[in-house]
Amino acid sequence: MVASVFVNYRVQDQPGYATLVHQALAQQLGAGEVFLASRSIRLGDDFVDQVFDTLRRCRVMIAVIGKSWQSLLGEPAQDWVQREISDAFSRGIRVIPVLIEDAEVPAEAELPEGIRTLARCQHLRLRHYTIANDMAHLVQELRNLLPHLADETRASGAQKTFRFAEGPECDFVIVPGDILRCTSADVWVNSENTEMYMARPNDFSVSGIIRFSGAKRDQAGRMIDDPISAELEAQVTQRPVAPGSVFTTGSGELARTHGVQHVIHVAAVHGEPGAGYRQVGDVGGCVRGVLVAVEELGHESVLFPLLGTGEARADVLSTAEAMVAAAVDHLVDHPETRLRRILFLGYTRREQDALTTAFRQLFLVPVH
Repeated sequence: MVASVFVNYRVQDQPGYATLVHQALAQQLGAGEVFLASRSIRLGDDFVDQVFDTLRRCRVMIAVIGKSWQSLLGEPAQDWVQREISDAFSRGIRVIPVLIEDAEVPAEAELPEGIRTLARCQHLRLRHYTIANDMAHLVQELRNLLPHLADETRASGAQKTFRFAEGPECDFVIVPGDILRCTSADVWVNSENTEMYMARPNDFSVSGIIRFSGAKRDQAGRMIDDPISAELEAQVTQRPVAPGSVFTTGSGELARTHGVQHVIHVAAVHGEPGAGYRQVGDVGGCVRGVLVAVEELGHESVLFPLLGTGEARADVLSTAEAMVAAAVDHLVDHPETRLRRILFLGYTRREQDALTTAFRQLFLVPVH
């Protein structure tokens, strides 16, 4: 994959913010879509070739500018930051100055000739006390500029079924849109963090939807019994649990409304101090653990959301690839399996496309 976004920065001027920008954009747009030299170039690769080859093919440059940026300007031929920005302008690549805290773009007359256009480029400012909103603004602007990153609209239409041309007799199914559209799975999988507390019932997340939909409610819609969360809390005696841990509960009202017999909760996300939530290292292991539990329950179908791509903001495509590969491995390793349908929730069109790509990479063919 060729990166669409190139992050330009000075090592001596706000490198932490450059890393933060790269990390946030990679989580939102996909790791392969964003280039930062210190993170994206592999050991032993030719640094110069990698930088300018990526720059030549990118669509947008993010120029991170801190208070010391202007004072560190050097001779154009030896100043990597200038060389990269100048090359971007010469190729017609859009350059977005990202100003850190109270930094300013120097006046046109104060800039070297090759990068004077920078003074006329509309900028975005990042401040520590509005960082979340500022980054969300940047992400949205990039999605507006780069159509292939923009498709976060809710998926719709019929379910899509794939299966092996030869091999296990188990269908792989993409369920588009809202999880509540699915009434054909014995088990729903709930992606939780390692604290293993369900989301609030009014949260717009798989955990919150499962909790609310499984609860008993009075005529006014107020919850009067919260069986899934209560059963999960009774099972977890020590927190945090290990990444990949699996807990099985009943499904409450979902048994009546959606035919769900059990909910399997898997610790697919963990918290990192100062960094929020992150997907666990082995998301494929989470899938394998869930499928073992499904087999033990004797069920034939299970529905997975894309684990860790919500609040933890893991890359959608790599998550889909890892999860589908783990499901295929399970079927190959368990030829006696009772599983007949493994369903994956593609809430957005991007998730739907990622799952389709993952299926095709593993030689699953569509059923028409």
